Amino acid sequence: MRRGGVSPGAYASLNLGQAVGDDDGRVLQNRAIVFQALGIPDPGPVRVRQVHGTRIVTPGEAPVEADGLLVRAGDPWVAISAADCAPVALAARDGSHAALLHSGWRSTRGKIAAAGVRLLAQRGVPASEIVASIGPCIHACCYPVGPDVAREFSKEVLKPHPEGTALDLPLAIVRALQEAGVDEAAIETAPECTSCMAGSFYSHRRDRGVTGRHWALVHLARSSE
Repeated sequence: MRRGGVSPGAYASLNLGQAVGDDDGRVLQNRAIVFQALGIPDPGPVRVRQVHGTRIVTPGEAPVEADGLLVRAGDPWVAISAADCAPVALAARDGSHAALLHSGWRSTRGKIAAAGVRLLAQRGVPASEIVASIGPCIHACCYPVGPDVAREFSKEVLKPHPEGTALDLPLAIVRALQEAGVDEAAIETAPECTSCMAGSFYSHRRDRGVTGRHWALVHLARSSE
């Protein structure tokens, strides 16, 4: 969530995003708070340059333009940034492999979640052995979209909204995961809407672009066996 950092004003308080208008010194302090709390070594987690696409890479390929990271046990910490888009984590039940994805509407339309499932399958993790978590993101209550976006999705994931039609982003991701073979019972969706809960979450749409960024992070410890 956004609480527990040193940034003021629109970025209060745990903004982890640089180049969004916040003071870089404060952002670095916020990151240091997170690194210390989680035991992340310097220089911090591996990240990619997010472009709202469907490319998923390994930590060794970063930093490149991509919207997902594929890791195995023992790899460095990885992170993606979000402020309305959905962070999606896929993990093998045995903790051997995982994928961390940034899924806004464009990446969701491109089924980046299904791409993550396929890449895990290539590493020997069948869809039946994957558990998935969709983190806090913007929900249909706050996500009206124009007809150009709506036509890219099935009617099932479009909801009525006072402004016309809204996209149920988490549901669209769930359906992509199910189509890829992940059991619905193995998919957990956070109930929080980032736009609704201003005290807890940054929201690019709600705050018209003047806001901070969250990180979603994944690390798989190497087995001691």
